[in-house]
Amino acid sequence: PAAALAANPLPGAVALVELADLEAKLLLRTGGGADGGATTSALGDSGRLAVTVRGDESDEQLATLCAREAEVDLLLVETPERLSRLHASRRLFNTLKERRVDLPVVHHLRTPAVDSAELALRLGMQAGSLLGDGLGDGILIEAEREEGEAAAGGEAAGGGFDIAYLRETSFALLQGSRMRNTKTEFVSCPSCGRTLFDLQEVTAQISERTGHLPGVTVAIMGCIVNGPGEMADADFGYVGGAPGKVDLYVGKEVVRRGIPNEDACDQLIELIKENGMWKEPEEEEAGEESAAVAA
Repeated sequence: PAAALAANPLPGAVALVELADLEAKLLLRTGGGADGGATTSALGDSGRLAVTVRGDESDEQLATLCAREAEVDLLLVETPERLSRLHASRRLFNTLKERRVDLPVVHHLRTPAVDSAELALRLGMQAGSLLGDGLGDGILIEAEREEGEAAAGGEAAGGGFDIAYLRETSFALLQGSRMRNTKTEFVSCPSCGRTLFDLQEVTAQISERTGHLPGVTVAIMGCIVNGPGEMADADFGYVGGAPGKVDLYVGKEVVRRGIPNEDACDQLIELIKENGMWKEPEEEEAGEESAAVAA
């Protein structure tokens, strides 16, 4: 908050104000001090300003915001519980579009004490459809953990989720919404009676060894009946061709047939390397993946 930043300056910090306080804080940016001099200290040394929008502002308040677009650096959407985040956010984005305002918008999501599975579900419900429609540029998560629940990765986190878990969940939500690619994209069939291998086990094995390749899509399909058609635009396909055998695809073209199950993952990696899309996992990434699997 701008008031806290003025009392305790933090280098490079961005001042945050409510939309109702926007006019007063903009005076500080543009030089409205009592002595006539510039008084930008309340905005910190960066001079940058973020504005919290709740979604219940009047049309006149939103019009003021749009008119001062050049003086605002970021919008933070944080709707009160009594409002529908979906409807309030769409109203804001519609106003910005109508007035041709192009400001970065971050969804500020707060959740009560829930377990990790419920957290992921809540975040998807609150912001997933908005991000999927391209409405927003990022997310900010503030989440409490249920009393007595261990943090993701088994480490105590002092009142909230482990930061690594929140980071992983945030990036997963952005990737699922096609907003940002930070890891390999996996496409898998739902499994049925025609599936020729243990789909969950194989998917976990492939994910563990190839999950560090942003921009690469791997499809894992249990059979050749619907598999090739369901792979859509995947870069590589891993498809059950016969009992105990796997066919590998590049795009929609099968390039290797009848590979024994126990060799198929290694050959998939070879295929990715042959097509110039492989990179060795960095040490930090490898550590994070191990922690995620353990969690």
